[in-house]
Amino acid sequence: MRKPIDEPMFYSYPGMVAVVTSRHKDMQNVMASGWHTYIGSSPGIYGISLRKETYSYELIEQSGVFGVHFLPGHHSEWIQAAGTFSGRDTDKFSKFGITYEEGIKVNVPMLTKAYFAYECKVIDMTTYGDHEWIAGEVLQRYQDPEYFLDNGMVNLDKLQIPMYVGRSSYRILDGRAEEKNHPFYL
Repeated sequence: MRKPIDEPMFYSYPGMVAVVTSRHKDMQNVMASGWHTYIGSSPGIYGISLRKETYSYELIEQSGVFGVHFLPGHHSEWIQAAGTFSGRDTDKFSKFGITYEEGIKVNVPMLTKAYFAYECKVIDMTTYGDHEWIAGEVLQRYQDPEYFLDNGMVNLDKLQIPMYVGRSSYRILDGRAEEKNHPFYL
């Protein structure tokens, strides 16, 4: 049964975790983001929501570019590290062995273990509440075909999906554990 509440509480969990990379000059960072979405096409636009206080926001504001990555569940330790340590204090790439290659279209680290990723150029930054909404034009896409079916859908028989459940906490969605006769199993 629903119960009215007065607390300023918002609910959007669980949700897929995106890992955002950024770089400006010789400084770079990787962070976990629970608030992000595909916005539109022609051109493709992807948006991320960050607090202005984050190191990633500073780097993205200065460089005008960012990367968005989706990691399989077996790299959840990278997501936890990216989401709980500050890049101002820690080189998360080195400390946690997060591997990357250089972007093709923009100057950002692109995570080598992502099953899907975007390189984006900032087209708009707008303040909403205590977060900045950063919209980026997708200039390059990456896909690991091992995790996708011929129809373009992710293959949940091979992929565990990390989910953000709030307050720097993450869980794994494992479609392989579902019963095949469950009505929501695809």
